[in-house]
Amino acid sequence: MAAAQSRQIRVFISSTFRDMQAERDYLVKFIFPQLRKLCDQRAVTWGEVDLRWGITEKQANEGQVLPICLAEIVRCRPYFIGLLGERYG
Repeated sequence: MAAAQSRQIRVFISSTFRDMQAERDYLVKFIFPQLRKLCDQRAVTWGEVDLRWGITEKQANEGQVLPICLAEIVRCRPYFIGLLGERYG
């Protein structure tokens, strides 16, 4: 692994798109900024992947959602947050 990659943390956040909005927003607004600050102090790049904002309507219509999600999960490995609620799918 290259030195630049070893100093990077990318976390994939997963939940159904219409569920867990408040929890996802809380992570983005309050928790992740604190983690980013801690990482910055240690010369580590922090990034989160939340595909609520990353999939275009065109990509969805072309059936690209699953391949895009799986590729991003691989890029973020081993950091994955799965939020489970009352919905599934």
